[in-house]
Amino acid sequence: MKTRHLCFIILFSFAVLPMTNVAVAKQLTINSEMQYEYAQKLFKSQDYETAIVEFKRFIHFFPHNEHLDSVKLDIGISYLNLQKYHDAAKSFNDIIRKSKKKDIIQKAVFLQAQSFMKLGNTGYAQIVLQNYLKLTNDINIKDKIYFNIAQIHLSNAGKIQSGSLALARKYLSKISSSNADKYSTDQYNNLIFKAEHAPKKSPAAAGLFAVVPGGGFLYCERFHDALITFLFNAGLMAAAYEAWDNNNKALAGVIGFVETGFYSGNIYGSITSAHKYNQAQIIKILGQDISIIPTFNPENKALSLSFNFDF
Repeated sequence: MKTRHLCFIILFSFAVLPMTNVAVAKQLTINSEMQYEYAQKLFKSQDYETAIVEFKRFIHFFPHNEHLDSVKLDIGISYLNLQKYHDAAKSFNDIIRKSKKKDIIQKAVFLQAQSFMKLGNTGYAQIVLQNYLKLTNDINIKDKIYFNIAQIHLSNAGKIQSGSLALARKYLSKISSSNADKYSTDQYNNLIFKAEHAPKKSPAAAGLFAVVPGGGFLYCERFHDALITFLFNAGLMAAAYEAWDNNNKALAGVIGFVETGFYSGNIYGSITSAHKYNQAQIIKILGQDISIIPTFNPENKALSLSFNFDF
C-alpha cells in the first residue's frame, strides 16, 4: 500500500514539475532599457500615439532613470508630429523648468517656440526665445536665437504688421560676423530691402478714388472688380432716380438705402484692396514658404534650420 502511495507521489511530481517550469518560463521581467528601446522603436516608426503611451509608462515605472529628460523630449516631439501643438508646448515647458541638462533644455526651447508658431502665437514664440537669450552666453546659441526671431518678424511682415521688416533687420544685425554666412544675413537683408521698396498702393488714395464707384478697385489693379462695382452701383443709382422721377418715392427710398450700403462697401473694399495689394507684394518678395523655426529630426535628434524661398 505504501509502495502504491509512493509511486503516486512520484508520478504526480513529474506531472506538475513541467507545468511549473512552463509557468516560470512564461514570466517576463521588463527593465528600463527594454521599455526605453520599445518606446523608441515605436517613435522611430512614427507610431507617435502608442509611443507616447509607452514613454509615459517608462516615466511611471522608472522616474529616476538617466533617459528621463530624453523621454520627455520625445513625448513633446510626438505631440508636435501629431499636430497637438498645445500639448507639445506644455511638454517642452516642463522640460525647460525641470531639466538640468543644457542640451535638452536648448532643444526644448526651440521646439516650444516652434509649437507656439504652429498655434499662430508669434508673441509667445518670441518670449520663449528672448527668455533663453538672457540665460545663455554661448555666441552660437545667441546667433541662432537672433536668426529665428528675425524670421518670425519676416513672417509677421507678410501679415502687414507695422515695423516687422525693421525689426527683422535689427535682429539680423545682431548675428556675429563669424556666423553671418551660415545664416545668409546678406541674402535676408537684400530681401528686406526689396520688400521695403516694393510697389505699394495708398489705402487713403484708394478710398478717395472710390468716390467714383469702382475707382478704388481700378487704382488697385483689380479691373474685373472695378467694372462690376461700377455697373452695379450705377444700375442701382439709375433705378433709384427712375423711381423718384416716376413719383414712386417709397421704392426710390428702398433702392437708395440698398445703394448706400453697396456704395459704402465699395469704399471700404477699395481701402482693403490696397492693404491686400501691399501684402501680396511683400509675400511675393519674401517668399510664401519661409520656415521660421528650426526643424527637428527625431531619427538622430539633430536640430537644424531650414528655410525655403519661392522666387
